[in-house]
Amino acid sequence: MRVFSFEPEDVRDRYRTDGWVHIRNGVDAAFLEELQAFVEHESAASHVEGRGISGTKQQAVFPLSEDGTMLQHLFDTIAGVCGLRRETMTLSERHIKAYDDATPVDVPAHKDRLSSKVSVGISADVPAGSSLILYPDDDRALNPFNVGPALRQSLAPEQLPEVILEDAREVVIEDEPGDVMIFPGSTMWHRRRRGAGVVNLYLKFNDFDSDPLGEDPTTPTRRAHTLSVVDGKPIANLRPVLARRLDTITRQQTRADGVTVVTADVWDARPVPLTDTQLTLLAAVDGSRSISELAAAVDGRDPAGVEADARQLAERGVIDLL
Repeated sequence: MRVFSFEPEDVRDRYRTDGWVHIRNGVDAAFLEELQAFVEHESAASHVEGRGISGTKQQAVFPLSEDGTMLQHLFDTIAGVCGLRRETMTLSERHIKAYDDATPVDVPAHKDRLSSKVSVGISADVPAGSSLILYPDDDRALNPFNVGPALRQSLAPEQLPEVILEDAREVVIEDEPGDVMIFPGSTMWHRRRRGAGVVNLYLKFNDFDSDPLGEDPTTPTRRAHTLSVVDGKPIANLRPVLARRLDTITRQQTRADGVTVVTADVWDARPVPLTDTQLTLLAAVDGSRSISELAAAVDGRDPAGVEADARQLAERGVIDLL
């Protein structure tokens, strides 16, 4: 099933000129009907919560077609509009967002998680008077976090959006059911005004293989493949990539003199301690070279040691093997 009623070339120039685009009736009529039926009858059964899910709204994961055609249509369209690298495109979120009746008229602006390089809003139900507000001109710094409140918590009082955006130009989008809004969610401040009762489907995309929530249907498939090949089989000719659910690599300087702890944070898993040799290997992983090629490029390393490090990182979910 098609999601969009437009072709990428119809809106590509507008997106590249303005940095965002609002497409009236941009949703295929059959898909809008399916989306609204899901919201009415099935969304409660797909409710999602946990780390990284926040805000004054209920959220549910929207199902995609099992044959993969819907996902390919999404990738082809958004890559064509936004200039993303098609080969590494990832769907990092697919949430129905239903705003509570008690949602305030005005809420502070926010930026989407790091993995939301492009955010696509599809309007399902929008009460009169509600609007999406974008701030395309001010403070376009990247949100480096994948946990919603983290960016706000990292800002000084004078850096908060309600301060820096006080005199900023607002783009006011008065959307209606069937409309599509596309904008760079992780770098552009935005908010919903008079959001009570609004229901949207938000699809979030990136082209750097990041899916911390594991909502791209191919993410668990890739992980299962990695676990199958790492189980006692030769892996030297396989190509390592950073796992999609790897969020951060953290270096902590402890109070103990000269003691530093380095860990990999894989989403919803315990931190993975990294050795110096594993950290060196991760820095060399670029998605284009096999483990044996990486071993040849790392000075002074025994190829068997590099393969052992790669196997352990794959088992712990830090890398995947293609």
